[in-house]
Formats: sequence, structure tokens, C-alpha cells
Amino acid sequence: MKASFTIILSFIPILLFAQIKYNKKPKVDQEVQVLYDQGEECFKIPGKDCKHLFLKAIEYGTKNKVSYMDYLYFQLGYYFDVRSQYDSSLFYTQKAFELTNKNDPNSAYPMILNSLGANYFRLGDYDNAIKYMLLTVKVTEAQDNPLRLVYAYNNLATVMGINENYDGAIKYYKNGYQILEEIRDTTIIANLASNTAIYVKKTGNFEEARKWASKAIGLAERYNNPSAYSYGNYIMGTTEKDLDKSLIYIKKAVDKAREFQYKSILADALDIYGTKLSEKGKHAEAKKSIEEALEIHTEAGYNTGLKSSYSNAGLIYYNAGEYKKSSEYYKKYDDLYSKILSDENKKRVNELNTKYETEKKEKQIAEQELQIQKQQSNLLYAILGGALLVIGFGSVFIYNRKTQKLRLKQLQQEKENAILNSFILGEERERNRISHELHDGVAAMIGAAKMSLEAIPHLPQERRMEQLSKIQGILEHSHADIRHIAHNLLPTVLEKEGLIKATAQFVSEVNETNLVNITIRDKNSKAGKYSKQLQLMLFRVIQELVNNIIRHSQAQNAQIVFSDLDHGLLIEITDDGIGYDNTAGKQNQGLYSIAQRLKSIGGNFKISKGSQGGTQAKVELMVSS
Repeated sequence: MKASFTIILSFIPILLFAQIKYNKKPKVDQEVQVLYDQGEECFKIPGKDCKHLFLKAIEYGTKNKVSYMDYLYFQLGYYFDVRSQYDSSLFYTQKAFELTNKNDPNSAYPMILNSLGANYFRLGDYDNAIKYMLLTVKVTEAQDNPLRLVYAYNNLATVMGINENYDGAIKYYKNGYQILEEIRDTTIIANLASNTAIYVKKTGNFEEARKWASKAIGLAERYNNPSAYSYGNYIMGTTEKDLDKSLIYIKKAVDKAREFQYKSILADALDIYGTKLSEKGKHAEAKKSIEEALEIHTEAGYNTGLKSSYSNAGLIYYNAGEYKKSSEYYKKYDDLYSKILSDENKKRVNELNTKYETEKKEKQIAEQELQIQKQQSNLLYAILGGALLVIGFGSVFIYNRKTQKLRLKQLQQEKENAILNSFILGEERERNRISHELHDGVAAMIGAAKMSLEAIPHLPQERRMEQLSKIQGILEHSHADIRHIAHNLLPTVLEKEGLIKATAQFVSEVNETNLVNITIRDKNSKAGKYSKQLQLMLFRVIQELVNNIIRHSQAQNAQIVFSDLDHGLLIEITDDGIGYDNTAGKQNQGLYSIAQRLKSIGGNFKISKGSQGGTQAKVELMVSS
């Protein structure tokens, strides 16, 4: 039985663990080298327990106080990673991180950062995943190791993609792919093509997605890569003929992953294989495939893969007509999604990336300013050399200074564009969030109501009223959800009556919670004269600041004051809480986002401790209308 409403399949690109060689491997003692040689041979036997060899190496290193303990712990963490034991891998990799020399270019530091990011990703902790992936990119961009940089780009792209920053993910996947083409390295080139195809498809560019998928399939064939078989054919399988071909390739991916005991890749391939079998109507085989994928992900604690498998298990059981089982898996998917991929988490992850990109531009600007200062100093020395040289060097200086200023202005513009692009991406993620809520919530409930209605003619007379009552409840919930989504998209009061009235309604709702008492004053601000887009942006800023008061300030009272400036609008938000602490990192990220958002439209944002305690935030909009 085919589903009567569309379900978006949930697949996660492969996050490759970057076991990249050192620039120069540490020289280890002979006893350790013997253990590692045995470990490498042991690794080749699928499923064999080898950890005692690495533990003996650590025991030797601790006893003899060797200088390469970070290397020893990292190798043990890598062993557990290959065996899909991510909690253990994270534990020993953190030990390596504590011991590594961060300033030694030949240390394990970049690989440790990358491994930490990969493990946090698999466990569903995306805040820490993006933190360590950005650090990996920052460190590797400063080194001459293109293959290491490719791995860093791939892993950063995957974390950004899962947090719905599709353009950012595509950018880093393509950067990595281009580097591999330049250095003629085929290590993970098929995976990069496959992952690019997935996220290009998510942007709606199906033609380009198929082009990248075709590349992935060709590269997988050439270099025997099981994961790219799976994902390349997931993109390509759009017709009945494609579906048959897709099943052949994905089965090949399953067999290859099973042969080499790549558990994570095996589970991902089984996940995709199950959904394609379900599309083909082979429900028993599909259920067997997805259940094995769920078992592997659960055993490994791979929450990112588990979330995908829960969603696809819901679809497979729905297509098989087992609606209760389908509902149970969708509920598990929803619970895990809310836990590891909430809107707040996605916002923090993408803000960290925006901050990193902005810091890069600021560094370029600082270097450019330093170069200008050096040229000014050189001119002064030239003046001492004689009047004739002054004329010559002066002309060169003026030309170069003008050129450098133009370059500085260009860099500043690029920085502003990066900030603006991050807000555009934020709007796109908001659209995706709304689509997700409509699709997975409202559409599913309406589909359930439809099926319940279709079942009424087949029910005994005494159960029909009960069935109608259930349908009524489902529709009431759907109606409430739609109203909630519409209100979040654009508050009705703001649309009809403007910013002041919308803020008043929001404050009224907050006051009803008894968490804080907020009052509003409007000093003839004329806020209603601004465009609806500007009013909505200011409304979101006010919501963010009020939420900060509730979460962090411990305040009992707060006040929002709107005032008219000579060339714009002033909004002051004060409270009687514990006062602003500029060392609170998580809070600063939200405030940084507010400041950059206002800066992009010609506004200013200031926050400080109030003169009599508490916190005072000022929002200035310096425009005429």
C-alpha cells in the first residue's frame, strides 16, 4: 500500500573520520612500535578485538613518561571510532586533546580536533561538533596540508548541512572536491561528489544534483567506494527504471560495507536500501533492512544516523499498512529531532559559523591596515633620503595607498555581505522550519484523519461515532497547529496594527506566565511609519531580548520604552535583575546576532549594566522611514 501523503526521506551524508597522516610522525619507542604493528594487522580482521594492544602502548607510555602520549590516546580513540564505539572514542580523544601540544605543527592536534568534531556529530551534540570542526578548519588553513584540509571541509560541511545551512555545506564540499582534483587524490572524492548531490537537491536544483550524483556513481565504481554508491543512487532513483538500477547499486554498497565491517556505513546503506525496497513494494525485506540499521545505530549511539532511520522506518511501516508501528517510529523521530536539532540549536550552530567567517574578514582587514601603516613608515624613511626621492616615493605611496584603501573598502564590503548573507540564509532556514512543521505535523495529522474517515464504512455502527470523535480531535489539533505556525510567521496584530500593539500583545502573554512583569511606554515614537519588514525585524529583536531577561536576568520587573529620534527610532529595554555579564558566552552569541542584524540595516545596539543595577539595552534605528 502506497502512502497517501508525501514523506520527505531523511538521509545523512557520510561524515568521514579523518585519519590523516602527520606532517612528521612522532618517533616512538621500539616496544610501542611493535604493539602498533600488531595493531595494524589486527585492524585488518573485521570485528576482532584489538584494544588490548593500544592499552598496552598507553601503559608503557605512562610508565616511561614519553612525550607523545597524545598520539597514544588518539590511536586508541581511532580504534574505537573504526569499531563504531563512539562514546569510548570520544573519551580517549578528549584525553589526547588535554595532552597535545597545540603549537607543534607535527603534533596530533588537528586530527584530534577533527576526531572530536566527528564524534560529537555522531552523538548528536551539534554545538560541540561545529566548535571543533571550525577549529580544525582554522588550524589546517594555516598549514600546507591540502588532504587534511579536505577532510576538515567535508566534516564542517556535513555539520552545517544537518543544521540546514545548505549553501554553506555545498560551498565547503565543492572546495574539498576542487582541492582533490588539483592534487589528484581519490581518497574521498566520491563521497564529496555524493554529499554535494544531496545538498544541491535540497536547494531544489535537481538538474545539478543529478550531475553530481552521476559523478559520485562513476567515482564509486572506479574507486570501490560503498557509501557513494548509496547516496549517488538515492539522488538518481527517480523513475521505475532508475529505481531498479538504484537497488542494484545500494545492495552493492550494503555488501561492501558488510564485508569490511564498516558499521556506520552499513547502517546508512541499509537505511537507504530499506526505503527503496519499500518504494518497490517489497515490504518484508524493507522492514528487515531498516530494523538492522536501527539496531546498529542504537548499539553505536550514533544519534544522527538513528534520527534518519526512525523517520524512514515510519515511512516503511506506513507503506506496509502497519500504521501503529509507523506512528511509534515517527514519534521516536520527533522526540530525537527536538532533542538534537531544535531551532535554537540550529541557530547557535549557524551563528558560530557566521562569527567565524566574520572574524576571517576582520583579520584580512587588520592585515591590510597594517600593510598601509608599514607603507606610511617606509615613506618617512624615504623622505630622509632626499627631496628627489621624496617625489618618486611619494607618487608610488599615493598610488599604493589609494589601491590599499580601495582593497580595504572591498574587504569591509565583503564582511558586510557575509553578515547579510547569513541573515538571508536564516530566512531560508526559517522557511524550511515552517515546511517541516507543516509536512511532519499538519500533513501527517490530516493524512491520519483521511485514513480514519475512509475506515468508517467498514466499522460496526456502534464504533462510528467514536471514530468521528477521534477525527474531530485530530482536526482541532491541526487547526491549532496551523494558527500557531501562521502567528509565528507574521503576527496578525503586527500586520494590522503595527509594532507597538504587537509588542503589547507579546508582553501580555509573557506577563500571564508570572515569570516577570513587563510594562510598555510609547513616547510618541511613530513606530508605525516604518515598513512592515523593519517592524517585524525589530519585533524579533524585542522577543530575543525579553527571552534573555527571562532566561538569564532573574529580574522581577522590566520596561520597554519606544522614543522618536531626530533621524529614527529608539527602543530601550531595562530590567531590575542581576545585571549584564559580558563573559556569558552563550548569551553573547545571541546578542552578537542582534548587533549584526541591526548593523545590516543601519542600526545600532548597545547593552550594559544599569546605573542602579539591572541591565539596559538600547536599539537605535537610524533611518527616516
